[in-house]
Amino acid sequence: MAPADRSQPAADGGATEPVRLEKARDILHTLANTVSAMKIFPSDHSTVRHFVDTLDQKFKEFLAPYQKLQVGIEEYSFTHAGRPVYTDELTIKSLPFFFFKDGLHILYFYQGLDKQEISDFMELIKVESQKPPEDSDIVAALWERDFPNIQYYAPDEYLENRILAESHDARSVQTVPDLPAELDHETIEVRIDTSKLSQGRIELSPEDREEARIGALGTDAESRTGPEASPQADAARDTAAPREAARKSPAAAMDPTFSAGELQELETLVRTNRTMSPEEEFINLMVELIFLESDAGSCRTSLDVLVAYHLERLERGDFQTAVLIIAKVQELRDHLKAGDGDKAALLDSFLNKIVSAKTFDAVKTLLEKKQAVNWAALLDFFKLLGPPALALAADLFEIVASGEARHKILELLREHGSLDPGLLARLADSTRPGLSNEIVGILAGLPDNRGVAHLASFVSFQNRDVRMTAIQALGRTRQEVANRILMGFLNDPDEELRIQAAMKLSPIEETSRIQHFVREASSREFRAKSLKEKEAVLAFLGRTRSPAALEFLSRTLFRSALFPSRQALEMRIAAVSGLESMGTAEAARALEKGALGRTKRIREACAAALIRMPPAGA
Repeated sequence: MAPADRSQPAADGGATEPVRLEKARDILHTLANTVSAMKIFPSDHSTVRHFVDTLDQKFKEFLAPYQKLQVGIEEYSFTHAGRPVYTDELTIKSLPFFFFKDGLHILYFYQGLDKQEISDFMELIKVESQKPPEDSDIVAALWERDFPNIQYYAPDEYLENRILAESHDARSVQTVPDLPAELDHETIEVRIDTSKLSQGRIELSPEDREEARIGALGTDAESRTGPEASPQADAARDTAAPREAARKSPAAAMDPTFSAGELQELETLVRTNRTMSPEEEFINLMVELIFLESDAGSCRTSLDVLVAYHLERLERGDFQTAVLIIAKVQELRDHLKAGDGDKAALLDSFLNKIVSAKTFDAVKTLLEKKQAVNWAALLDFFKLLGPPALALAADLFEIVASGEARHKILELLREHGSLDPGLLARLADSTRPGLSNEIVGILAGLPDNRGVAHLASFVSFQNRDVRMTAIQALGRTRQEVANRILMGFLNDPDEELRIQAAMKLSPIEETSRIQHFVREASSREFRAKSLKEKEAVLAFLGRTRSPAALEFLSRTLFRSALFPSRQALEMRIAAVSGLESMGTAEAARALEKGALGRTKRIREACAAALIRMPPAGA
């Protein structure tokens, strides 16, 4: 009602059906959330527009069948048909308290309410709530605005009491009395005897004297205990107690039933709430709305708003807020009951969207703008996302030029790689050679050689330099699994990589494996390889120091062909390298015999090998 028509309306008769009550509750929650959003964002922000659109739709769905929504206003609650439908006991932000403090008792919303009127109403609340308490008056603001489809009720006696109080305050301000007319132009001399300033008297009223007497009796009674305390003192305390309590604030007058620990915890909660950022307040508001929302469509819409807000904060480089959003949603997901399967699925979908291509594009756009990035916060963001974020971190590694940023990304990859080496190996890609080389090093260096087996994926890697890095890392590992992977590199299309793999092979004792190498070295295809590759493979055979290897190398060294060829000569020279790497007395005797042979190059190779070989038994 307008102020001129403020008469107490009749209460709605009959019981309110549950559907109507639930719709009213939904509207008032959305109303409170819209006000909170408007305190954080400008009125034209997409988040505010979304809330106003949602509120408009919910008002239309309610007012179409019921024509009117009547909202009762209590100190910390909104009611509908006498039942609480929204409660917020935090005075600093409680919307019911905001209306209640100015004497508003009922709000009416009538059919015909449109989105513009809702938006104006929200803006009015925003403006009044941001004023100092002594200047804010929502009742007066509503009276001045005079909305056509939003009316209100405030008791006349409340307004009258306020007017009388203000009039009393105005009259209590005393002014200096006027001088008599005959003294208007006279000069008055005032003399003060300072020696008598300390000789004045204080005139006490009867009330003052009674209070002083009660206070003296109370003090005297406190000094005595047991049956000596007088009935007069007890009566004085009984009279003074209500008077003293009236002077205290509501908080000070409370019965101190809290323990010291509970009081400290309460103080911490209050302090935390007072220092809460607008961003965190908005996130808490949205998560609370999602938690309370029973309709899947409305819940999905709220999550979409949160996704858009998340991307907006990422584009500004505000990774702290992005981390907070994910943490709050994950916390809500963890606390959902078993029966909330639909809502849990929506939250899982939200968390999947967080690691979508849009998230990477937002971070990439930020980097392309060459803005300063808080890499510690960004990596915290990635850590919170978990394994799905590793692909984003891998993509960023090739983009950023900062050494610090790359170092932090590698720390993240190493941390997750220790838990799942296979996931780390899958991040290697020929289009990211720099990162792939780093991944090889991380896998080879994981504790207990957990990552060595995953280096097998690099045997067929397209980038040659990365394959070379894998061979070098496998050669340093000196594990049987590393040997098997290196054998796979012996078939690499690049000769230099085959040679390096052969040189990095560790000696093996498995007879079948040695026999396999002997057969391969005896083949026509092997004889067609270069001398350097032949030397590398036969040197590996020599390092096995097996009888089969000694027999093959000696036979190859002394093999004479009816028609000498380059390939046959290179095989004999390669056998010299194998016997030299064997370093046994039997190998030395074979080289000594070869040094007496007829072929000059073989004689020279055997003599040089004998010089390089350590003494027998060394």
